[in-house]
Amino acid sequence: MNPDWQAARRAVARRLLRTSAQADINAPIDAASITRVLVARPNHRLGNVLLLTPLLQELERLLPQARVDVLAGPPFAACLLDGYAAVARVDTLSARPLHQPRALWALWRALPRRGYVLALDAAEHSQSARWAATRSAARWRVGMGGGDAAAGLTHAVPYARCGMHQAQMPVRMLRAALGVDPDAPVPPLALRLRATERAVAEARVSTLLGLRDAVAPRIGLFAEATGTKRYDSAFWQALIAALRAQMAQVRLAEIVPAHGQPLLPNLPGLHTAPLRAAAAVCASFDLLIAADSGLMHLAAASGVPLAGLFQATDPSRYGPYGARQRALVTQSLASADIARAALQLLPRA
Repeated sequence: MNPDWQAARRAVARRLLRTSAQADINAPIDAASITRVLVARPNHRLGNVLLLTPLLQELERLLPQARVDVLAGPPFAACLLDGYAAVARVDTLSARPLHQPRALWALWRALPRRGYVLALDAAEHSQSARWAATRSAARWRVGMGGGDAAAGLTHAVPYARCGMHQAQMPVRMLRAALGVDPDAPVPPLALRLRATERAVAEARVSTLLGLRDAVAPRIGLFAEATGTKRYDSAFWQALIAALRAQMAQVRLAEIVPAHGQPLLPNLPGLHTAPLRAAAAVCASFDLLIAADSGLMHLAAASGVPLAGLFQATDPSRYGPYGARQRALVTQSLASADIARAALQLLPRA
């Protein structure tokens, strides 16, 4: 990003935060009075939208009476959050909001008029999320950090109380602000697929690989990733050979990336469809093995048993953690070790 653009954006953000109201600093939050909530995390990566779903589940649990609005980044966010009845509105913010002044001005005017009682800055070190939370004029404005990082907040939760995982941090932040059960298990990512979506996907996978069979499980592989997160063809071919060596009847297929070009041409493939349909396809497998990527998070949110492969990013911050979902740090693992660890995630008949 252009350094001049970054400097201008930071200057504007600082000025906006300085104009924010600072009432009710650390005043006890009356959860029963919260009827409308703003959740701000305007990041444009697919995974970052899905990483909000544990927080939405926690809001349903702790504030069942509340209507929730989400400020996200990408235009497909509303589609991904469609299964959450408590979510009344999804706004999106451009990755470069100052390049779209009309949209930014409309949001600037709208936020304080919506009657938010609680605003959550659900991002780590995001000036856009902090601006939205403070501009909302909510009585209680909660975020992570301390000192200068607490600007615009009524409740600043230290990072040490929030943990490291990007899906769990805002959940722990909310619990700390409300003073409730900080050590309870954090909900997993959840897309909340409809039965019809699952049925269509199951038909696609069954046509390609046959019906479910515990003796011959259906395993999907997703090889696409960006930059240093990507594994080469030799890695995948060795892993495929190891899977077949350890389970002779296994049925393998590639989840083909959105660009439509197979990366594992020796396997049958299913092209990724619109995002919810792609998630339903993932859920139709008995196990999915995926490089660290947006689709890995999509698979995690589908609930499928999942082995996420990590060699560049930190799985303690981004790794899958749902039931039968595991992050595998691969640098020191042989193909046979990865295959063995992944196959252990298979449901047993």
